[in-house]
Amino acid sequence: MKITFGLRKILGQKSGQIKKKWAYDAQSTLVAPPTVCNLGNQDQKNIIFGTKEGKIFLMNKDSQVQWVFDAKEQVDQVELMFLDVETANSIQSPPNIYDIDGDGKKEILFGSEMGFVYALNYEGKPIWKFNAEDAIRGGLIIKDIDGDGKQEIIFGSSDRNIYILSNKGKLIEKIEIEEEIESTPEILGNKIIFGTNKGTIHCIRTDGEKLWTFQTNEKIIAQPSIGKIQGDENNYIIIGSQDQRLYCLSEQGEEMWNFKTDGAIYSKAALADINNDKKLEIIFGSCDNKVYALDSKGEQIWSYETNFWVVAPVIVTDIDNDGKLEIIVGSYDHNLYILDAKGNYMLNYVPGLSGVMQQTGSYSEIATSEAGVTVGKKLWQYQTEGIIVGCAVIDEDKEIIINTEKGSVDNLKFEEK
Repeated sequence: MKITFGLRKILGQKSGQIKKKWAYDAQSTLVAPPTVCNLGNQDQKNIIFGTKEGKIFLMNKDSQVQWVFDAKEQVDQVELMFLDVETANSIQSPPNIYDIDGDGKKEILFGSEMGFVYALNYEGKPIWKFNAEDAIRGGLIIKDIDGDGKQEIIFGSSDRNIYILSNKGKLIEKIEIEEEIESTPEILGNKIIFGTNKGTIHCIRTDGEKLWTFQTNEKIIAQPSIGKIQGDENNYIIIGSQDQRLYCLSEQGEEMWNFKTDGAIYSKAALADINNDKKLEIIFGSCDNKVYALDSKGEQIWSYETNFWVVAPVIVTDIDNDGKLEIIVGSYDHNLYILDAKGNYMLNYVPGLSGVMQQTGSYSEIATSEAGVTVGKKLWQYQTEGIIVGCAVIDEDKEIIINTEKGSVDNLKFEEK
C-alpha cells in the first residue's frame, strides 16, 4: 500500500532515502573521521583525511584527488627497533583547517604518531614542521589565546606535555603534565582543558599555571565539550571516560553530575537544543553499542541501540531540510544510522484498551506502570563494507562523507522520494 505524504506526517514517518553517490578506495587503513572544508578561493567543498600509512588526501566533492602529501618520516635502523612499523606514521585525528597566517587561504595542520606537527598550504606543500618528543594522537586546536590577532596551535602528546606553538611553528610554551595525553584539548578563555591516560581531567592556564584537576577511574581519550547547557551564562564541561561515565563539571572543576553507561566513551559529545527548550542537550555514543541523548541535568531522554560499539563522534544536523534536527552516527557494526533528534514518544498503554498502542500507530505487547517513555527513533540506515571510524557532512548538498577502517571513503546523499 502506498503511503501518502499526509499519512506519513500523521504517523511520524519521513519520506526520502539515503543513496551512495560514490566510493573511493584510499588503499590504506583509516582511523579518523574526514574533514570537510573550503580551501583557498574555491567555491566548492573539499574532503581531507589522513591514513594509517601517514598520507593526507585532498579530494573534491566528486571524489577526484587533488593532491596527496606523504608524512612518512625516514628513521634509522636503531629507531626502527623501537617502533611499531604498521602504525609509526599513522594520522590518528582529523586535520584542522584554518587560515593561520591571515592571507585569505587556509592551511592544513595535523599531528602524527611520529610526534610531528605539519602545516601545509592549500596546494599540499609543507610550510613548517615541529617535532614533539612522542606521539600526537589527539587533534590540534587553533585559537588566538593571547589576543595578539595571531593564531596559536595547542595540542597534547604522549611525551606528557601540552604544547603551544606560534602560527610559524615556533614553540611558545611546553607545559609538563606528567601524564600521557591522547585527548584533544578544548579552550575556554585563557584555560586549556583536557583528559589524560591516567583518567585525570586537567584545567591549566595558557601560561602554564595549573588550576584544578578532576579524577575519573580510567583513561580519557574523548575531547571535552564546553557549553552553556543550562541556557544561562555558566559554562559546563562535558567529557566521557573509559570508566563508562559521562561527566559534567563546572568551570571550577566541581562535578555537577555523571551518567553511567555500560561501555567506554571515546569521543566528544555533541551539544544541541534538540527539543526547543532553550537548553542544550548532550548526544554521544558508547561502547555499550548505544547512542544517548541526555538533558542538561544528565537525565536520559532516549537511547538507541546499534549492534556494536559507537566510537566516532555523532553529528547533529538537519539532513533532509525539513527544519528538524537529525542525529548521524556510525557504528562498528558497519552501519550508518540517522536518528530523529527528538526521539519517539511511545505510549505503553491506554487504560481500557487491551492493545497497547504507540503514537506512531504500532503496538507493544508489554504494559508497564508508566504511561509512556521516549525512545530512540531510526529514520534511515545504510550498511557500509567496514567499521565506520567517522563522518562529516557537506551541509549545502545534504551529503554525508564516511570513512571506514578498511580504507573506503563513501559519499551518501539524501534524496527526496
